[in-house]
Amino acid sequence: MCGVTRVKAQLWGVALQTAMLAGICVLFGIAENQIQLIALALVVFTIKAAGIPIFLARSAKQMDIDRDKGVGISPTLTLMVGCIVLYLGYSLAPEFAVPSMMNRGSAGMALSLIMTGMLLMITRRLAISQVIGFLTMENGIFLYSLTQTHHMPVLVEMGVVFEVLIAVLISGVFIYRINRSFEHIDVSDMRRLRH
Repeated sequence: MCGVTRVKAQLWGVALQTAMLAGICVLFGIAENQIQLIALALVVFTIKAAGIPIFLARSAKQMDIDRDKGVGISPTLTLMVGCIVLYLGYSLAPEFAVPSMMNRGSAGMALSLIMTGMLLMITRRLAISQVIGFLTMENGIFLYSLTQTHHMPVLVEMGVVFEVLIAVLISGVFIYRINRSFEHIDVSDMRRLRH
């Protein structure tokens, strides 16, 4: 998603990423014979992989948003930085992986998702793209908690999913208000408000 400027493609990317996380959650539920994880996967898929991207796509369509040009960084350069972030995530994984777990690869992927989400939030200019970065970062946190903490209470995870839903809905309202007030959602122009 780092090298993508079309908002619709970014939304499809985060939806696919979240659907794959829901699939991983189902596999963990089947392997550990825990129906709660399968229920969590259903909630994650319904809300985060389907509901939130559809909501954001409709918001983008209403505001006639097609592309995010980024903040002074070309998509190619952002993609290269994203590759470095991916490498760093896997390099730092042994430091963050739980020693008793053999899931260092999943720890690397989780760290990479968290850092990629941060990168998207920093390098994107449109508020809707920053929300996509937030969702990517949350997917990394979800993957880490699923694979590394092992048996994290499902109710806590469901609470986090609903908190993300509320945060995205509130962000959607703010994006709409910003668009109405400034006729665009380019947050780089808001720096003038500081002075």
